[in-house]
Amino acid sequence: MKILAMGDFHGKFPGKLKKRILKEDPDLILCTGDLGGSDELLKYIFKYFHQKWWNIVGEKKANKLVLEDYNSGKRTIGELNKLGRKLNKKVFVINGNWDFVTGSKWERTAGLELDRYPTLMKRTKNVQPINRSFKKINGLNILFFGGSVTAKAYTQKGVLSDEERAKYIKKNKKQKEQLNRYNKNEVDILFAHYPPAGYFDKVKYKGKNPMNGKLVGFEGYTEFIRKKQPALFVCGHMHEYQGVKNFGKTVIVATGSAKDGKAAIIDFDEVMKKVKSVKFLK
Repeated sequence: MKILAMGDFHGKFPGKLKKRILKEDPDLILCTGDLGGSDELLKYIFKYFHQKWWNIVGEKKANKLVLEDYNSGKRTIGELNKLGRKLNKKVFVINGNWDFVTGSKWERTAGLELDRYPTLMKRTKNVQPINRSFKKINGLNILFFGGSVTAKAYTQKGVLSDEERAKYIKKNKKQKEQLNRYNKNEVDILFAHYPPAGYFDKVKYKGKNPMNGKLVGFEGYTEFIRKKQPALFVCGHMHEYQGVKNFGKTVIVATGSAKDGKAAIIDFDEVMKKVKSVKFLK
C-alpha cells in the first residue's frame, strides 16, 4: 500500500507538489493539518509571545490578519477536495495546532465567529476530518491523534511562569490519559501533528522565535510508542525536519512542510504490518 502523508500547508499548496502526488497515485492520503497561515500574523504572535497581540495591533488589524489566515485555509480545503476527486480517494485530515477548530483560542481568532475547518470539510465530498479517534482503513488500524498537545518545553522551567507551567503540567497529564485510552487497541499507525519528544522536536526557526532551541515534542507519544511499538508513526508540525528515525520496531516519519513542496510517500506492507520504504517529495 502506498501512503501519502503531508501537512503544514499554511495557505500554500505548490503546483509542483500536486503534480507529483497525482503521478504517485497513492492508495491512502493522510494530512497532518495546519491548513492556513499568515506570515504577518505569525510575526506578531512571536513578537508579543504570551501577550494579547490582538489588543496591541488593534481590532481592525487583528481581524484583517485572522481573516487572511482563515481564508487561506479554506482554499487549502478546496484544493485537497479537488485532489481527492482526481485520485478518487478520501483525504483524511487531523487538526494541527494552527487550524481553526472547536476550542480555538483568542490568539487564533481574535474573537471572530467563524465556521471551523472540520465543519467546512464535512461539506466536501472528498475531505474527511478525523481527530483523536481510532479507525480501520484498508485493513490498517490507525489511531488519529492530532491537534495541540503539550510541548515538552512547557512542562519544564525556563519558558513559562511557574503558574502557567503548572497549568500545562495538568493539561499534559490529561492528554496522556486520553491517548492511553487506546492502549488496548492494536495500532499499526499512529498519525499525529506534533512529533514525539526526542525525535524531530528541537526548534530551529530561521528568524525571531522565543522557542528557538527548545524541545517541543510530546512525551505522551514517546511513551505510547515505547509501550505499543506501532509499525509507523507519522508527524508534521516541524517545518525544519523531513526524515526517518527508528524507535524500536517503530518507524518515525517527519513529513516536512507542504508549504515548501514537501511530503512523504510510505510503502507499507499491510499484510506483514511493516514499513517497506519511505520516499520524500521535496
